[in-house]
Amino acid sequence: MNDQDFNFFMQSYTLEHTKRYSMKPVVHNESVATHSFFVALGVLLMSKTYKFDVDKALKIAICHDLAEMEISDVNHMVKKNFPVVAQALKMAEIDIVKDFPEQVRAYCTLYHSDSPEALAVHYADALQCLQYSDNEMGLGNRGYMVDVFENSKNRLSILEKKLEAYKV
Repeated sequence: MNDQDFNFFMQSYTLEHTKRYSMKPVVHNESVATHSFFVALGVLLMSKTYKFDVDKALKIAICHDLAEMEISDVNHMVKKNFPVVAQALKMAEIDIVKDFPEQVRAYCTLYHSDSPEALAVHYADALQCLQYSDNEMGLGNRGYMVDVFENSKNRLSILEKKLEAYKV
C-alpha cells in the first residue's frame, strides 16, 4: 500500500465517529461505518433476487458514503425537503471524491448512476434505514424514527419498481 492509500485508510476511521441522525434524539447511535457495513450486507443478500454484478455493488456499498469523511452525514429527509441542499452536497461530494485514491473513486461515482448495481445499493441503503429505525422504535424511540421507518418503506417500494427489470 502506498502512502496516499495508507493515509486515506487511516483517515477513513473518522466514519466510525461520524454519527447518523445526529440532529435527532436516538437511543442508540449509529456510525456511518456501521451503516455502510449493513448496506453491503443487504446488497449481498439481494444477490439471489436480482441480477447485478455483486462484486461491483459491494464496492459501491462500501464507498457510497466515503465523502462523509469531509461533509458529515446529512439524512435523507433533509435532502428530500431541501433539494438545493441535496444538490450542493452532491457537488461537494464530486469535488471531495476527486482527491480519493483511484481504486475507490470510481465506486463513489457509480453510486450516482442508474446501473443495476447502484440501484441495488440504493435499495440496501433504504433497507438499512428501515432496519435502524425499526431497532430504534423497538428501543422505545417513537419520535422521528417513525417517520424514518415510513419514509424508508416508501423508498423501498419505489426502488423495487426500478429493480423489477433485474429480478431473477
